[in-house]
Amino acid sequence: MQDKYVDVKGAKIHFIEEGSGKPFLLFHGARFNAHTWVETKTVESISNAEYRAISVDFPGFGKSTNGDFESLSSFIKDFMDTLGISKAYLLGASMGGEAVLGFAVDNPDMVDGLVLVGAVGVPAYKNKLKNLVGKRILLIWGEKDSVSPRSNAELIMKTLNTAKLVIVGKQHACYLDDNVRFNNAIVNFLKGE
Repeated sequence: MQDKYVDVKGAKIHFIEEGSGKPFLLFHGARFNAHTWVETKTVESISNAEYRAISVDFPGFGKSTNGDFESLSSFIKDFMDTLGISKAYLLGASMGGEAVLGFAVDNPDMVDGLVLVGAVGVPAYKNKLKNLVGKRILLIWGEKDSVSPRSNAELIMKTLNTAKLVIVGKQHACYLDDNVRFNNAIVNFLKGE
C-alpha cells in the first residue's frame, strides 16, 4: 500500500494505491478522507479481489490541497485523465456518492460499474440516470440512514434494473458499523454475484 501524490490542475492530490488489475476508485464522504477506506479494510479487500484500489482525497480534504475545480464530479474526471485511467469502477459515499453519480451520468463510457453508499443529492440527477442503462450498480445503505433517505436508492432502482440494494449496519456511514459485511458486498459485486 503506497501513499502517492499527483498534480491535478495545479492541486496536489493525495491517494493511496494497492493491488493491480482493473482500476477501482474510492471516494469518501464529507467527514472522512482516503485513509477511511484503509481503516475499514476496503482497499485491502478490493486489492485482494485482484483490482487496483485507488483511494482518493478530494481537493481540500485529507492530505490534498484545494484546487480550482468546477465540481467534485469534474474533479473525478480530471483525476482519471491525469492518471491515464480511461475506465474504472467507482465507489462514493454520501457527498462522494453524489460526486461519483454526477461524474458517471456525464461520462458513462468511463464507468465499468458503480458502488454508491448512502449517496446524497440523487434526485438532482433523475433525468440523467438513463445514461447509466446497462451499467452494474451496487447501492449500499444503512438501515436507519438519517442523512440520505432510502428513497434515493429506490429512485435509482426504479430507473435502472441493473441496480441492486444491500442494507449494511444502521447509520449513514454504514461501513463503520459492519465493515466485513460491507466489504463482502463489494467483493461479491465485483465477482458478478
